[in-house]
This record gives sequence, structure tokens and C-alpha cells, in this order.
Amino acid sequence: MLYPANAGESLDFHLLKGYVAEHAASRKGRLALLSMEPNPSQREVEPALLQSDELLQLMERGHYFPAVAMAEVDDALPYLRIQNAVLTAEQFMAIKAQAESYANGYRFMLTYEEDAPMLAASLKPFPPTPEIPQSIDRVLERNGQVKSNASSDLARIRGDLGKKRVAADRLFYKVLKRYESEGWLGDVRESVSNDRRVMAVSASHKSKARGAFHGSSAKNTLVFLEPTECLEINAEVGLLVEEERKEIRRILQALTKTLSPYRAEIQATDERLTALDIILAKTRFARDEGACLPQLSQEGEIDLRQAMNPVLRRVQKAKNRQVIPLDIALRPNQRLVVISGPNAGGKSIALKTVGLFQIMLQCGMLIPTHPKSVMSWFGRIMADIGDAQSVENELSTYSGKLSKMKEILAWAAEDTLCLVDEFGSGSDPDLGAALASVFLEEIHTSGAYGVFTTHYNSIKALAEELDGCCNANMSFDVQTFAPQYALQLGVPGSSYTFEVAQRVGIPKRLMQAAKEALASQTLAVDRLLVGLQKQRSQLDRTRSQITDRLAELEQLKTTQEKHILNLESKLSRAAENNAEIHDQLMWGKRMEQWSVSWSKAKTQKAKKEIEERIVRTLSERHQVLEVQKQRAETAKQKADRERLEKLWTLPVKVGDKVKVLQGAGRQAGEIQEIRKDKFLVSLGGVLSAWMERQQFVHWDQRPGVEPMKSGSSKKQIASPKMSPATAAASSDAPPKSKKRKGKQKPPAQADSAPTQGGTATPKAVPSPKAKPASDRATSVDPNTPTLSPKKKRRKRPKTNPPGAAPKP
Repeated sequence: MLYPANAGESLDFHLLKGYVAEHAASRKGRLALLSMEPNPSQREVEPALLQSDELLQLMERGHYFPAVAMAEVDDALPYLRIQNAVLTAEQFMAIKAQAESYANGYRFMLTYEEDAPMLAASLKPFPPTPEIPQSIDRVLERNGQVKSNASSDLARIRGDLGKKRVAADRLFYKVLKRYESEGWLGDVRESVSNDRRVMAVSASHKSKARGAFHGSSAKNTLVFLEPTECLEINAEVGLLVEEERKEIRRILQALTKTLSPYRAEIQATDERLTALDIILAKTRFARDEGACLPQLSQEGEIDLRQAMNPVLRRVQKAKNRQVIPLDIALRPNQRLVVISGPNAGGKSIALKTVGLFQIMLQCGMLIPTHPKSVMSWFGRIMADIGDAQSVENELSTYSGKLSKMKEILAWAAEDTLCLVDEFGSGSDPDLGAALASVFLEEIHTSGAYGVFTTHYNSIKALAEELDGCCNANMSFDVQTFAPQYALQLGVPGSSYTFEVAQRVGIPKRLMQAAKEALASQTLAVDRLLVGLQKQRSQLDRTRSQITDRLAELEQLKTTQEKHILNLESKLSRAAENNAEIHDQLMWGKRMEQWSVSWSKAKTQKAKKEIEERIVRTLSERHQVLEVQKQRAETAKQKADRERLEKLWTLPVKVGDKVKVLQGAGRQAGEIQEIRKDKFLVSLGGVLSAWMERQQFVHWDQRPGVEPMKSGSSKKQIASPKMSPATAAASSDAPPKSKKRKGKQKPPAQADSAPTQGGTATPKAVPSPKAKPASDRATSVDPNTPTLSPKKKRRKRPKTNPPGAAPKP
């Protein structure tokens, strides 16, 4: 319910309807948009809102609904119910255009059914009827001409007609050439009269020419004659043309009879296309205005963020001016907002924006505001905006406002939105303010929601006292006395009467006289409001500075945390490297001890025992490393699983970006729809799939890939983080001993080489087939290097003293 009847005009709704109608393709769509009215039933309007939102999302992704046909079938529908009626070719083409347009839209809907389920639900039960355009295509060409093969008689007639016309042209040009050689023709050689070709003979030679007279020129200088030689064949052509016309009428009559049973379907298709044209026009307007579907609250909440009045934006755009977005909130504990401030500061625009947005929603239109905005649905919109005087009813301005207030008070309830501009004005200021205060208390008691604008201090004071009522002001630059058009909740505003007067150049002596005549209490209150406004401006500047400083500190904190994490990572890597180096040194010393022990062994049996001990120790070391690796891998898998389980518990909503975990489509996706425990995830383009919660995580919380650590040197001893193969490979390569001058070879080689001191240093050769001397059941990894049996070392031959005989 919208009260009064002209409340839409007061809220500029009639201008908005004109803007939206410009986006309609059909005449019927434009007329419907110009005559649309708000519907207070949310259940009936909400499907249209959802359909428009779906189309808007498709448009933003580059998928546009096919154009709706502009042809109209209203003239053809009555003839389809009349027996033996004949539709014209133009009417048939209009029916075909409607059918093809609806079929294109239906195919589009099937393609994007998952992205637009509400639109699909409205169209899917009504598939197109292909018989309608097919029947027309069998008879008519694309240009609306009847096809020659529409019937055998028409094909025969047109064949004969073509031959006759060729023969007639041949005779005509033969006579024309003869008359031209005689010089009987005028400057215009030929013309057409009554669908007959005639020759333009000079009036002076008309007695010489023979033929049927068809008239003369305006100045009687030319006479138009149909040659006698062509009369007979032209008559035959005329008969064939008449036969063709009758056959075409018969064919169109048969086609009309064929389409008559589809009359209801044709009419329904036309209605559905008009409805689609209306929704498409609203969606195109929403895209141009940056509109969206706000959250619809059932708790009686309005929270508009960055709201842009489309009518104001159109007006300001023509003047090359910017529009300041509006932020305003109404909720159960703040149902009434009283806006004050200077004239031309934007109070009425703020009030109109709230009312206009409510009407737009009730008409199935998206509103230009931030997507996180919230709107509630009101059953009644009661408005008192502008001058209410009436000559017909002999009402003055104040009487008219009281009549409106009477209706507002009578209908005020929890589902009522009251919009009153210049609350309390129109009468004596003191008496009007007193009566308006009583009205405000009554509206507050009714539980209604409302936005009021006023200049009266008593109403501002009352708004501070009432629970659920809030003051607001339109900000004003106290330095330049210029309005800033930004709404600030919580603080009343001054009218800046004297400041504005000073700005426009009123003499100071007049303003001083006005101040002296003004009651001191009123002046003190106004001075207090001005002071509060200045304090508010100073607080806003201080808050802005503090916010900027906090942002800088947060950025510095983030930088320091990253630096600390980097240092901790470096320390962790350094500790790991130190542990590896310590392990290498320990094993290096042990290998050196083994090598010395092996070198000092006197017997082959002792050397073999040392080799067995080395092999056994390396094998045990390998097994320990393998167990450590398995434990680390198990711990990592457990941690990863626990992290994934935590990520799966995070709530998701429509529009969230996610990371798909399984399958070949491991990529980014977006939640399109939620049905219980199933989630429709869009994977880019038109590809989408239903998934369970365990198949994806939040994009911002997706598991990161741990960076690979820099590989250690090939000569490093295996650490717990190394693989078994690496551990085994590094175990048989002990470091060089610092106590020996020569290069010490590992004791895992088969040959020995003499050194300068005569002591043989064993050389190690990898021998996977080597086994310990004892036949224990201890299993040795085949990749672990073992020691081959030591070959006997040949002693150097002793040199004989000089002069001694050599030994045999």
C-alpha cells in the first residue's frame, strides 16, 4: 500500500520508471514498465528479484540473454479464432519472430540452467512449439514472400507468368525500338500505368502510333500508349497475376487454419516474452546503475551502504556533478531517524532515497547500493513530502499536512514505513513543533519505522529522549558554509540560519537585529548545535588521522612479523645445518677410528671383524634413519589431515572463492549454490559441478606447498630428513681425516695401496654381493655398501747388503 496516491511522484518514482522503460525492446514492455506499481507481497515479488539478480550475474560474466523480438501479434490473434480468416504475410512473420525469439531464450536458459535456476524454473515448464515457425517457413520466405513451392498450382502459375512476361518484354522493346527510330518518342521513352508498360509518345505523333491510350503528361506534351502488339500478351499476364493472387490467398488461408489451434500458445508466448522483456529492462538498468540484490532481512532492519539515488545521479550527471553516497541505518532499536541540518543540505534526498529503494524492491528492481546492504519489506509506505495544499478540497498547506498525518497515524504499525519531510512545518513554529512532538511519540508507540526531516529543536530534543529514535544531521563545512551532503547518525544538526545568511551577503546589522530579537534560549540551543557540529568535525578529522596511523602501525607490524618469521626460519635452518654438520663430524671421527683400527689389525681375521662391525653399524644406522623418516612422514600426514579437517569445518556461502582438492580439475572455483550438504562450484566459464564439503577448501586458507630446501652436498652424512637412498649413499663416503697428510680412502674397497711410511691404506670398492663372514639372519639393505675380503698384502723384498749374494 502506497499513501497517498501521488506518493510515487513525491519520491520521483515516475521519473525512475521512464529511465527503466528506455531499456525495454518491445512497446508492450515499455508500457508495462511505465505503469508498474509496488507490490507489498514479498512472496510474489521475490522471484522476480532473484531472476534479475541471476541475469545480472550472467551479464557481468559476458553471457547476455538473446534479444526479445519487437514484433507484435495482437492484431493477428483475433483472426485466428475466425473461420476462413486470412492473415497477412506481415502478421505471419510477426508470429514467427515471436516464436523464434522465445526459442532462443529457452535454449539460453537450458545452457545456463545451473547459473540461473529461478529463471529456468519459470520457463522450463513451457517449452517452445517448433511447429509454429516450421509451418510458416514452409510457406513464406524470410522477406515475407510466399514461396513458389508452397503449392504445385502456384509453381505452375509463376512459371507461366515468367515466360509470358519475358515474351511481353521482347515485344515491347521491339515496338519501342521501331518508334524510337521513327522519332516518335519523347525524352522519357517509357513508363508504367496500371501495372502495364507504356511508351511515352510525343503528342505531335500520337496519330501515327497505334495502341491503347493510358493518359498524358501534365503539360500534354506526351501521350502514354500501350502498344497494340502487346495488348493480347499483357492481358494473358494480367490473368496469370490474378490467378497468382487467388492462389496466394488460398495458401495463406490454409496457413491461417493450420495455426488456429496454436492461438493460445501464441498468446502465452507473447505474454512470456513481454515478462522477459520487463525483467531484462530492469536488469540492464541495474547494470548501468551498479545495482545489486541486497540482503533481505526478516528482522526489520535497513542498512544502506553507499546508496546512490538513480534519479539524483541522472540529474547531477547532466550538470557534471558528483553524487555523494548515502549511508543510513534503521533497526529495531533505532526505528525512527530525525534528520536535521541546513536547507539544500540533502535531508529530503536522504528521505526520498529510503522510500524510493523500498518501492524499487517492491517492483522487482535491484537497488544501486553496496552488496552488503540490508533491506526489509514493508506492507505500507506512508509519505508526506512537498506541498499538500488543494484548491479543489479547499485545503491550506498545513491542513493538507494534517490530513496526511491523520492517515499516517491511523495506519502506523510495525510493517509501516513513514516518510515525513519538514515535520511540524506549515503553521506557527511553537504550536506546530508541539503538535509534531505528539505525533512523533504516537508513531514511536505504534512500532512503525520512519525517516523525518525537521528544523525544530524541540523535535531534535525529543528524538534524543525516545528509545528507538535517533538524531542525524547532514554535514556542513563550518569554514566555507557549504553543504557536504553526507549523513551523520547520532548527532542533531543546526540549520545554520545566520551562517547561510552571512554567506549570501545579508548585511551584518540585519543579522545582529535578528539575533537580538531571537529568544536567548533558542539562540543558545542553536549555538550549542553549531558547537557540537564543530566538535564532530574535529573528532572526524582526529579519527581519520588515528585510523591512518593505525593502518601504518598495522603495516609496520605485518612487516616486522614477516621479518621475525624470516629470522626464525633462518635460525631453524641454521640449527638443522649445525645438527647435520655435528652428525657428519661424529661419523667422520668414527670412520677414521675404524680406518686406523683396520690398518693396525695384525691378522686377516681381525680385519674381517672390523669390516663386519662397520657393515653392521651402517646397516643399523640405515634402519634407524628409515624409522625416523617414516615417523616424520606419518606426523606430517597427520598434521595435514588435521589441518584439512579444520578447513572443512569453516563455513562457506554463495560467492566464496574455493580451491578444488581432488580430480583433474584442481583449480580455483566459486560457490554458486548450496543445497544441504551439496555445493555447486563454478570452475570457470560454463563448467560447474556439485561437490561435497571434503572436496574443496577456502581459497585464502588453501594448503600451501612447502618450499623445497636447498640440497645438501653429496658428501654429507645422512640425516633424519634424508631419504634411505641418500642416507646409504652418504654413509659410505666418510670425510677426509685432518690428522693424516695423504688422502684417506674409505675402508670399503678391496685393494690396498702402500704409503710413504710403508703402511697400506685400504681402498674401498662398493660390493653389493659381499656378505659378512658369519651366517647370521641379519638382513642388510642391498643399497648399503659392504666391504670385500681383504687380499693378502705382499711384503716388499728385502734388499741385500752390498756385496752379498742374492737369496734364491
